[in-house]
Amino acid sequence: MKLSSSYVQAIGILVMLAELPDNEALKSSEISRRMNVSHTYLQKIATKLKHADLIESYASKQGGYKLKKSKEAITFLDIFLAIEGEKSFLSNINLAPIDAMFIDKKLVKEKADVVIGIHSQAQKMYLEQLQAHLLIEILPRDSDGNYLEIDWKKFISEE
Repeated sequence: MKLSSSYVQAIGILVMLAELPDNEALKSSEISRRMNVSHTYLQKIATKLKHADLIESYASKQGGYKLKKSKEAITFLDIFLAIEGEKSFLSNINLAPIDAMFIDKKLVKEKADVVIGIHSQAQKMYLEQLQAHLLIEILPRDSDGNYLEIDWKKFISEE
């Protein structure tokens, strides 16, 4: 299992949006500039987050992206499924080499089933762990425990 850069960048987008003051939005061009990724690539990630109902967009001069779901309710599983989908860990794996390891076809099937079972259980545990952790676990807080608010528009324009 390898985490895609899209997944990590989706986390970054959501953190930036979660840090915005109330009623503020960020344009995709601002986010892509801050994250140093192409605008087109960022829009593809944002579209997936939007389809998963994690963010929403507003088309206007003051528009951009905002969180649609409460930052306290977003799990890492929500982000993972939005970007990676529900494909199996073994979806792109060729199990044919198992045929070469054993002569007996019954043994091939038995051992292939063991490999599939191990990875299916690992995937189940992985997804359960993502479900158990919230985006807010990585949001910075001030000394009083309040989430930091960052005026990203001002910060980005000064860069």
